[in-house]
Amino acid sequence: MIIKNYEIGELQAFLFNLILKGKESRMRTRFIKLLEQQLNQVNQERQQLVDEYAEKDENGEILYNTEIVDEKEIELPIFTEEAEKEVQQQILTLLHEDFIIEETAEKIDMLHILQEIVLNCDLEFTGKKATLFDRFCEIFEDITLLEN
Repeated sequence: MIIKNYEIGELQAFLFNLILKGKESRMRTRFIKLLEQQLNQVNQERQQLVDEYAEKDENGEILYNTEIVDEKEIELPIFTEEAEKEVQQQILTLLHEDFIIEETAEKIDMLHILQEIVLNCDLEFTGKKATLFDRFCEIFEDITLLEN
């Protein structure tokens, strides 16, 4: 099973909001934990990139500018123009990397149940949600489950 890193958050939110019971709910929770682990790793690597490219003071500490975003004061790291382009490119590359969930014997039950949940989802979608749902179906259709 292959998911792009940038798709993980949307898939996680979609699955999280489905109303499920029993084994379906437990398998969803296990799957969401796998997604969470990958999201944490992606966020860590993204922060490492920011740390690597950001301007630093004489003590090696990252320099920040304070800006108002959505009426909230936030601190944004300072980059040179060249470094900002490079870090953006590196982050884009990271987000477009594949997250591969191996279809191993220990995950077969979970993947089979998630495949059934997604492909047989009885909800209606429009607009962006319809496009996302179509992509989620593609992801789960591509699973080649081992025979139980």
